[in-house]
This record gives sequence, C-alpha cells and structure tokens, in this order.
Amino acid sequence: MVAALCRPRSVRRAFAAAVALGGVLVTATAAHASCRLLRYQFEPDCLARDPASGACRFDVGTPDYGPQIAVWVESADGSTFIDTLMVTNGVALYGIGNRPGRWDFRSGPLFPYGRRIMAVPVWAHRRGVLYESVVMNDGMDNWMTFHEPVSSPESHFCRPMMESEIVDAVTCASGTFRDAKGLLQPGEAKTYYPPRGDILDWSRVCIPIISSGGSACDFGDAPQYGLINDVDVIAAATPAYDRGFSATWSIPDGMADGDYALMIEVGKEFDENAAFTHDSFIEPEEVSNYNAYGQNGNVGQPSVVYRVPFHFSAASGPIAATGASAAYGYGDWTGAAGDLHPIDAQINATVPGSGVQRLRAGDGPGGTALVHVDEIACAPLDCATAPPPDAPRIDEPQATQPATSAMFTFRQSSDSGAQVESYDLRYAIAPDPLKGADESLFSQWTPAPPPAVDAPETISQVEVDGLLPQTAYSIGLRARGACGWSATSFARVITGKRPYTQLSGCVIATAAYGSELDPDVALLRHERDLAARRSGMVELAAQLYARTAPPLAHLVGRSDTARAVVRALLRPIMTANRAASEALAATVE
Repeated sequence: MVAALCRPRSVRRAFAAAVALGGVLVTATAAHASCRLLRYQFEPDCLARDPASGACRFDVGTPDYGPQIAVWVESADGSTFIDTLMVTNGVALYGIGNRPGRWDFRSGPLFPYGRRIMAVPVWAHRRGVLYESVVMNDGMDNWMTFHEPVSSPESHFCRPMMESEIVDAVTCASGTFRDAKGLLQPGEAKTYYPPRGDILDWSRVCIPIISSGGSACDFGDAPQYGLINDVDVIAAATPAYDRGFSATWSIPDGMADGDYALMIEVGKEFDENAAFTHDSFIEPEEVSNYNAYGQNGNVGQPSVVYRVPFHFSAASGPIAATGASAAYGYGDWTGAAGDLHPIDAQINATVPGSGVQRLRAGDGPGGTALVHVDEIACAPLDCATAPPPDAPRIDEPQATQPATSAMFTFRQSSDSGAQVESYDLRYAIAPDPLKGADESLFSQWTPAPPPAVDAPETISQVEVDGLLPQTAYSIGLRARGACGWSATSFARVITGKRPYTQLSGCVIATAAYGSELDPDVALLRHERDLAARRSGMVELAAQLYARTAPPLAHLVGRSDTARAVVRALLRPIMTANRAASEALAATVE
C-alpha cells in the first residue's frame, strides 16, 4: 500500500479499489453483466426541535453540529470488508480523524483542532487502511493556542469560539483565520483515518503576519494530504435533518452469491449521558485565560452502528426489501479500537437524536424502520444509444450574495429526454475570481447537499452554506440519469461582506498577550469593532492602525519587558471594559 501512495491520484484510487475487492467474495468466472442497484435509505435525527413547528433547530445548550456517518458493505460474518458506500465530509474530506491536536480538545462549529478518532472507528478499523499521523507543526499538540507562527490561511475551519459567540452550527465568528495544518510523523503510531484532502490550490500568495514573527505562512505537510487521502472520492455532505436520505450502490460484477450486511455507523459530538461523559482538556498553564474558548464535554456517547443483513444471488430475483428497526451495537468510546459492542443500558434509548435514536424511524419498502435496504431496477435502456441528461441550465447568479452562503437558480429539464435521477453539487474556492477554480478537478471539490429532483421546467433554487465572506467560489452542478452523468454547469460567485465591519488585528495587544485568543484581546477587538460600526471615522482610524501597527507589534512580541509594559498600559482599559460588559450582561439577564 505504501507504493500506491506514491502513484498519481487517479491510479492510486483505482489501485485502492482493486485492493478493496481483491480479497472480497468475488468469483473469478461467470461475472453477472446486468446492472443491479442496492438502495439504502435513512434519516438522521437532531437533538433539539422547535416546540411550535417541530422542525430541527440549533440550540447552544444542546449543540448539534451534525453527525459523522460511514456506510459500508461487509460479509455477513463481518470477516470481509466489501466496499465503502459513503463517508461524510468531516471524516472523508476535512480529516477530523487525523489532524493536529490531542483527541480531547474542546469543540465548536467548524473547530480546527483535535483528532477525533472516535468519530466512526468501527468503519475505520474494518476498512483497515493505515495513514501517518498528523501533529502540530511546532510539536505542541497539547496547546490549542499560540500556533500563529506555524499557521497558514484556512479555507474551511474557523478559529475556536467562546460559547457567547456561537449563534448556529455553520457561521464562523471571523471571516479570516489561519491555523496550523500539521506535519506527518512517521515515528508516531499510525491511524486508520486519512488527513484532510480539501485544499486543492497551493499557488496563492501567502502574506506573512508581522505580529506572528513574520510568518503565519507555514503549510506544513498539507500539500501532500490530498495525495494521501483516498477517501475523499466517496465524500458526501452530511444528510440534512428533517429530510430522508437515499442513495444507491452498484453491486460489483462478479460478487459471489451469499449473505452480506449493510452497515451504517453514526457518530455525534456533545451526545453525553451519565455513562459516557468526559471533561475536555484545558491547557494547565493557561486555565484562567483560555477556558472560555470551545465547548466542554464534546466527547460523549460512542458511535452507534446499525446493521441490515441481506442475501445476494446473481441468478435469482432482486434483493428482498428489508430494514433495521433497532441499533446493532456501538463503537469504542475513545476510538482506539474497532470493537463493536452490543447495545446495552449505557446507551441512550429514548432521547430523540441521541444514542440509538441518532437515526429516525420512517416508512420504507419493507415497512417502518431506521434503515431501509432494497434493490431497484436499472432503467431498461440501451446506454449505447440513449444519452445521459443535458447539463443543468443555471441562471446567472445575482451579483450581490450573502456573506456566508451563495445562491442561484436552475431549470429542471433535459432536452435529451433522459430522466434525471439525482444531482451532484460541489464547490471550491476560486484562486482567480475572473477565471474561477480548475473545473477539471470538479470531482475533488467539496460536496454540498444536492437539490431535490422536481418536475421538468421547475425553477429550483440552490443555496450553498458555510462559505467565507468576500471570497470567490466556483459552484458546479451536474445531473445523473440511468445512462450516466451530464456535463457539469458552473456558476461563479463572490460572497458578500458581513452586515457589519469585523476588523482583524489588535496586533499590538495580540503581541503583548501572546495570542489573539486571549479573552482580553477578544474584548478589545469586540469594543473596537462595535465603535467602528457606529462611526466611519473610527473605522478609518482602525484601518490605519492595522497598516501601521505591525512593525511595533513585532518589536513588542520580541521583548518580555515590552509585553509587560503594554499589558500594564492596557490594564485600566481592560478593567473598565470588563466591568461595562458584566453590567450589560446583568441588565440583559
């Protein structure tokens, strides 16, 4: 497998697919040439619902940032791994199972650090592919802060947030953030999770930050991650709440007759109970300063596995419709092992969205179940003559877009007459706003929840969430029919400004306190931004400060004496600001 990692990406993935099927129950003779599709359906459930509408909602008190899900097929006795059908973006694309920082770091929306090897450990171990572990560039895996000198621009994750800053599950507190991407450590214990594979362009110029020692452009080993990550080709957006999810798997030609099982593993942070709870790690040297960042107790109940057995025969009729009405087992709490434990009283059984109810029961071909499995017929078409659907007709996006999302409309129709079965929606940051991203890499872009198929000539609206403000994106949409995929249609958008001015910086204060995450620095930044929103002159002054302060910040950061002097000068201001904030909070309460 080591040799395969040195091969070009497409060749390596073909090799990985061959390995995945090489020891599988595949006959060497009579391969069945007919198209057969295994369909699986489920719906993830949430931790909080609106009392009036009953719809899922985000609640900071019971945070729910969506589950991590892996779906695979294995032999009925669990001894042979057949194929991975899908893995959600967090694991497959953004590498949350193999990233810098210790496993029990606190969490939050789009949190950047902490290797969550407890995300979907049963799938990871049964798949059995090992990768080099990723650690902090500076070797400080026990620190959540002070990584600015070994950081670089970030296109997905957000800086750690205080609980008071969190308003929903996807909105970043700041539009610009730099984090440590990490280094591969051959000497460290290997992991069953791939590193992130979402950063495709390394040609953009990185501007150093003077207050961070003139650096903050250290990409570490991140340029190699995309070559190592062999799971991103099956990455999928996390299925939306309040909507059923359905997908199909093409049964491989030559798969031997026999008994199999479709497995679904669902992991979720902040799903605690009395049996499974753990206080997150806090840097002991800075307990008083940094325990407000991130949310505590994110590692709760372990992953839950659902299993649907089915029998396959090449000669007989289609696979009978069946389902799973209960959870089958749960994974290792820390993720260090791939053990599958029987469901017991330690796992929540009656709390919606929690424990065994991370999937919601619904009606399907085999009745009411948590997971549905059946076989659907391929369209009786001769694909040698029948065309795939035409490329979706995307309307020109509006020039003005929201700050953290992008929208456009398209017409659901196909002049070829081919019926659309599903859509594929993906996006990528465009290095050049005029040219867009490299469209030949579309299959490697970030998957987004696809629009639903509707009646022909329907005008459908598409919205992609979780984007960075004032950033150019390319968005691609293609349609799948019975005879393959259409060409991809592309839209190019630039997200808008935030509804207020949120300035970066406070570089002198950052240099004096050591990190932009220091609560005093955050308070100064908040007060400055508040004043800038109220006065154009203050905003101009702040922008001038941002241009002229870095050289002074560099000098301050190099001297312990200078840092102490600046902190002493700021102390009366901080005392007054803190008192005012506390008084305002008391008034609000």
